[in-house]
Amino acid sequence: MERIPTGIKGFDDLIGGGFVPYSAVMVGGKAGTGKTLFCTQFLYTGATKHGEPGLYVTLGESVEDLRGDVITTFGWNIEELERNGLLIWLPLIVKKVFHPVHKREVLTMGLYQITQFILKAVEDSNAKRVIIDPISAIEMMFEDQYMVRSEIITLLGELKRRGVTTLFVAEVPEPGEGLSRSEFLEFLTDAVIKLDYIYLAKKYQRSITIKKMRRSDHSHFIHPFVITPEGIEVLKV
Repeated sequence: MERIPTGIKGFDDLIGGGFVPYSAVMVGGKAGTGKTLFCTQFLYTGATKHGEPGLYVTLGESVEDLRGDVITTFGWNIEELERNGLLIWLPLIVKKVFHPVHKREVLTMGLYQITQFILKAVEDSNAKRVIIDPISAIEMMFEDQYMVRSEIITLLGELKRRGVTTLFVAEVPEPGEGLSRSEFLEFLTDAVIKLDYIYLAKKYQRSITIKKMRRSDHSHFIHPFVITPEGIEVLKV
């Protein structure tokens, strides 16, 4: 079966060579576990190794902060990728503002608008790899959970139909065992990757676990990983 390589050293060997094409992958973890860097490396690999445009949809942090973290950590020349249309940032920050006419707080953007902005950016850029970070922002911002589920299912289907492999970033609440505030997302996606801190060899280390990956013979072990100037590297156990 064809695979979509992540470019993360030591990781693709754990999942049969890469992600299944057009799959939806949940990348979950608490703050500071490396979710953003993991996802950015996935886009960077597609752009530099395979000439595939990548779209990073940020629903939380500013583009400036995300770019700064990546450049500081890895030193990659992402400015050139941006100029060549191989790395596209799409900030969709939803806020509550006071509406002077209705005399109440309203959202600056609706859920349907978010979906349409993402799909239009995919079409305009011909992106083949997409990051949505964090999907938890949508879950928290909109109260109608039926609407949230329905719109996310629609978005997932439309991205697959367009030949996109998508990574959904989920922030795990403290404390929490699940990878999302809405557990349905873990069942909805084709793969679930968990990033964590664990106590190993007398110190805390970052770790990665493949909790689910459809159509794949994947590792079931907890693997430590390190963040190096060259990128993330998953260590052997």
